[in-house]
Amino acid sequence: MNRVVNKAQQVLFILLGITIPTSIAITNLVIGLLALCWIIEGDFKNKFKAIKASKWILSVFALIALYGLGMLWGNTHLNANWQFQRLALLLVFPVLRTMNLKQETIRNGVVAFLITTFISAIVSIAINNNIILPIDEYFSFINYDWSISAFIKYNYHNVILSLSFTISLYILIEKKSKYKVALVLFIIAYAISIFTERGRAGQVIFNLSALFYIIYYNRKHLLRLLAFIILLFSFQFIVYKTTKVYKNRFDAVSNIIVNNGEAGKGKLEDIRYVFVRESVNRILQKPIWGYGTGSFGKIFIDEVDSGHDFQLHTTPHNQYLYVWFELGILGLILLLFIFYHQIKELFRKKDGIHRALLPISFMFLMLVDSYFFIFILTIAYIFLYTIYSRYESE
Repeated sequence: MNRVVNKAQQVLFILLGITIPTSIAITNLVIGLLALCWIIEGDFKNKFKAIKASKWILSVFALIALYGLGMLWGNTHLNANWQFQRLALLLVFPVLRTMNLKQETIRNGVVAFLITTFISAIVSIAINNNIILPIDEYFSFINYDWSISAFIKYNYHNVILSLSFTISLYILIEKKSKYKVALVLFIIAYAISIFTERGRAGQVIFNLSALFYIIYYNRKHLLRLLAFIILLFSFQFIVYKTTKVYKNRFDAVSNIIVNNGEAGKGKLEDIRYVFVRESVNRILQKPIWGYGTGSFGKIFIDEVDSGHDFQLHTTPHNQYLYVWFELGILGLILLLFIFYHQIKELFRKKDGIHRALLPISFMFLMLVDSYFFIFILTIAYIFLYTIYSRYESE
């Protein structure tokens, strides 16, 4: 029985590499099956021992517990149900952490993920250049959604491609695979898809990762370092001049920054500026305990008159402000502890500086949205962290 369950775990983990970039519904099903296998497998004594030995997992449990306690203070908890649904995703961390995964499974998981994201990038490029129709035109069971890029929402697609780019670049530079041509094609496809479509977060991670590797591998060769930096900025300039989507997004953001949040005459103030200003003002009033679990959306609806519809925006698009707003400074510290201990854990491993790019990149992402509580990106991060932390470099 245990052999069958273990075999199922290996297959399901690899399957995650395929479903994460393509289907939220199927990913949800795979996660459920993995959790079921974890329960059937048993051996809870050793699993709990491994969990207790991990400081970042204990920080995850502490954060979840604090959200539970956060129901005891504050005047409103309207979005608490939504919050606890997202927090439940974090329990996938200890499941994958204590699952008996083979090295071959982890390698195959990486391959499945990179190939699937490559296919996703190609499909998205083809759709955006009118080579093929959107996927829903070919499959009646898929509902049309303007925000879908290939298979999932453009901003999630964009981020997942940027993480795939970082992995591929590392494997290529460090010569971890004999399939160099394939990796180069992957990187090119990722880059084209990232910069010719909507979604800025992935573009930021792409640039930060590229800049890191340029500096890391050329820090002792000044001329070569400058040449690669010029090449990176030249790429940005060419994309800006030749890609309407990128140019419009870049110009819009630049204009908002220059004008301190003003989007233009007759337009509402940029919502992210509103979120930051109003969140910080209220955090300073209750910095220790915050306003309680699930309080953010209701407070903004009742108190902030900016013209924006806060029924649609129940987070401040910043993970740090969101946690601090609802749980106070202790919640923020616990959130930071999770990533601090993960970074420490990865740095101790071979190629640690490369592995640590994952949590560092995700911490940058959390500056622009509440990505730690967004289903597909939370699962993507847990999946990739499992790979980064459990793969043994040769």
